Amino acid sequence: MQKNNLGTLYLYELKKIMKRRLVRISLLICMIGVVAVACSGLMGEYYVDGKLQDTHYHMFQVDRAYREALSGRVVDQPLLAEMAEAYGRIPPEEERFTLTDAYQTYARPYSAIFNLVRAWTGMNMEEARYWEADEQELYRLRQAYLEKEWQQMMLSEPEAAFWREKEAQIDRPVTYLYCEGVTRCVLQMVRIISSMMLLFVAVSLSGVFAEEHTRRTDQLILTGAKGKSTVYYAKMLAGISIAVLSTLLLQMIGSILTLCLYGEGGYEAAFQLAYADCSYPLTIGQAYLIECGITLVTAAVTGVLVMVLSEALHSGLATLAVFTGWIIAGLVIQIPLQSRVFSQIWDWMPTTFLSVWNIFDVRTVSLLGHRLVSWQIVPALYLLGGLLAFLAGVRVYRRYQVSGR
Repeated sequence: MQKNNLGTLYLYELKKIMKRRLVRISLLICMIGVVAVACSGLMGEYYVDGKLQDTHYHMFQVDRAYREALSGRVVDQPLLAEMAEAYGRIPPEEERFTLTDAYQTYARPYSAIFNLVRAWTGMNMEEARYWEADEQELYRLRQAYLEKEWQQMMLSEPEAAFWREKEAQIDRPVTYLYCEGVTRCVLQMVRIISSMMLLFVAVSLSGVFAEEHTRRTDQLILTGAKGKSTVYYAKMLAGISIAVLSTLLLQMIGSILTLCLYGEGGYEAAFQLAYADCSYPLTIGQAYLIECGITLVTAAVTGVLVMVLSEALHSGLATLAVFTGWIIAGLVIQIPLQSRVFSQIWDWMPTTFLSVWNIFDVRTVSLLGHRLVSWQIVPALYLLGGLLAFLAGVRVYRRYQVSGR
């Protein structure tokens, strides 16, 4: 085998990674985890004061039928009036009104619109129950709710003006569509898959370079004139392939299962039906494709970072410890919004970015007279950072091969 044959070396490194038992077990665990999360919403039973009320599966089936009956209707005055009239049938003295026959018979069929009103306006349960339905008031309250959110996020006036313009581009009144399946993909599956992806990449790729140092086989590459660079490229390409393909596999499993269980329609629905805090004129389907694309980019760049760190530390265990610590830090550390620059940079880290509230963050970046949002600029920064890490790794790898013994 010629050492400068990149294709042959690539396939060899790919097989070597996948033959590791730890890699196969980790991938299997991730796949089982994705399946468990996708099915979790339909499992179990609903109890109140120790008394069984219903199963989660049956509750979902009932709610799905009601939501599908509303699908295609415009959120306008007639629909809002129907909702208000239905909720007005619930006796006002009832605290647990969802357990009443009046709720089950009249109000529950409109619960999707009721919850949408709450999400768009920030009303609590009691305020929404007694709200006097008004189409114009609904969209005015939504704008007021967004303005308050932008203020809490410490947005500048130019940023707020940018989002007012984007909000005005959303078609009004909004058409309600049944989109439970793709909504769960957007809000839940991307976050779960990304967390599993980070751990899998750290476990599977932390030993790609470290193993040859541990086993004292690294100097064998010097038998070829271009061995050092070619083997490095082959290892990196194989690791990136494993990271991207495994993430794609988890995305396919999670998406197919979730859409089969909860419904496959609603891709053309306004994103605001799933995530009220976003004012960008996107459909839910577009938002999900954006999230999936960013997750794949993050997987590739994370793979590069893990492998370069593995070469720099010459230890798979140390690499895994460092990266696991970074993941845990991303879960537990929050930078106050008052520290705008540091908070935004921290939320852009691969270990923190992959959630709907960070991908579709309202904080923007001004560049050459244009205002860019997180999902537009962060992937570009990741690719640039990954390229720089890749090139730095070449220097570290070649230098160690010469002076490491």
